[in-house]
Amino acid sequence: MYPELRDLLLKVSREHLENLYSRGVLKPEIYNKLSLLLSLSRDFDSFLKYILEEGKGKRERAVVAFSGGVDSTASALISRRIFDIVGVTIYSPDIMEEEDRRRISHLVKNLGIPHRFIEIDFEDIKLATLEGRYHPCGRCHKRIEESVMRYAREEGIEYVIFGDMLSSGYLSVVKEGNIVRINIPSFLSLTKNQCREILKSVGIEIKQRYGCPLLRTAHRYERNKKFTIQRILREVRAQVVDSEEGLRNIMELFYRQ
Repeated sequence: MYPELRDLLLKVSREHLENLYSRGVLKPEIYNKLSLLLSLSRDFDSFLKYILEEGKGKRERAVVAFSGGVDSTASALISRRIFDIVGVTIYSPDIMEEEDRRRISHLVKNLGIPHRFIEIDFEDIKLATLEGRYHPCGRCHKRIEESVMRYAREEGIEYVIFGDMLSSGYLSVVKEGNIVRINIPSFLSLTKNQCREILKSVGIEIKQRYGCPLLRTAHRYERNKKFTIQRILREVRAQVVDSEEGLRNIMELFYRQ
């Protein structure tokens, strides 16, 4: 990401954070910790040193939407510095293979965070995808988010962390009902490669194929490949994914067996 663009995005995040605090949306201790994260994020070495230190004292609880990918794992590492977190993985055989479940279980054990799998029904989305009625990603994403938010409400947890990289500025921290949603990578204007560096600092390397089993099913229809390419290019244009990775992901659509 160009430094000038990142500076601008961080400035907008700062303005938004100040506005939320002035409106009483954020408690002082959460505001202070998020403010410190923003300040430190301009110096990546200082930022890494801070998030790898052990948090002390009583902390607010937060749910981390944990897919086991680069973004959500980095979000968990950052968030556990300022929150008492629990990772929640929304599961269905339609979107996750058994190998992924085992990998996620191993990953959260290494991270030392409590974790829950929550199985939900994607049958209607799967059927419509098989029939070629639509590209599934938007609907899947929405259902996963709704399920994570529902879990937080049921558990009386006020903060939910997502690994969204695109909802920058005023969309990076949003109050939805009685829950504050924080999209950590976009709030801090982190790129995918910076998230990988965060994981590397604790000895974690995540290698994944692009997409899930349901998305691969959707690609039986050529028009759905076009929509997936548009999603990839959106991240490249936003500079959260570099052009080389974007090209690799696109090429994988056409040459994956």
